[in-house]
Amino acid sequence: MRRAGRETTGPVTVAAASPTTTGTTGTNGTNGANTANTAGTDLDGFPLDYVALDLETTGFYPNRCAITEIGAVRVRSGRIVDQFQELINPLRPIPRQITALTGISDAMVADLDPIDEVLPRFIAWLASSDHGSVPEPIVGHNVSFDLRFLDYNTRHVAGSGFACTDYDTMQISRTLFPEHKHHRLADLIVRFNIAQNEEHRALSDAIQTQECFEWMRRYIAGHHDPAQLEWRPVPAKSATPILHQQLVVLR
Repeated sequence: MRRAGRETTGPVTVAAASPTTTGTTGTNGTNGANTANTAGTDLDGFPLDYVALDLETTGFYPNRCAITEIGAVRVRSGRIVDQFQELINPLRPIPRQITALTGISDAMVADLDPIDEVLPRFIAWLASSDHGSVPEPIVGHNVSFDLRFLDYNTRHVAGSGFACTDYDTMQISRTLFPEHKHHRLADLIVRFNIAQNEEHRALSDAIQTQECFEWMRRYIAGHHDPAQLEWRPVPAKSATPILHQQLVVLR
């Protein structure tokens, strides 16, 4: 029998939830046909309610590599109200350089569930949102990387892609601070005085991404006229309706 590796908090018991794969064009725990952010935004266009997420993987390519950890936090008006974290057995050796970076070893995941058992639980957790059928926007750092893995694996597990609207803290930082050369999560958390080190673990990185997102929201509120800002939707290069919301400062 496999030993569950998840740690979840909040009112939803993810393990007890049944897999949710609704929608014909995409799955994120809600109807995949609707990817617009209708959950509400502030005056600067930042979503008030969203899910910040991060993945750890065995490499860079979804068709050749595997997810080893999913971490996510649900946010309401800037506050974390729920979280999801689960280690995953990738069913293949974890490269030594990945273990050195993340601390996730073959021994840690040997008795845990593979992605085809974990992903339905994550989708069910997303579906447990109090927004009902309205998809929550996804916030991530270089989030297209994470979404490619989620989309690839959701197609194999659920039969349809992972549909969402997303906001990328790397893209926002590059737009707001073009004078800086580096915009990694490790750079932002130091620059914004959030932390000194990135742990390279999914849940902690998701939390730090959420903190960076909220820091930049506050920065914009104090330094920019809303009329100077524009969010431009850019469809992903995917058959799944993933919509990247990209920030543009009108100068």
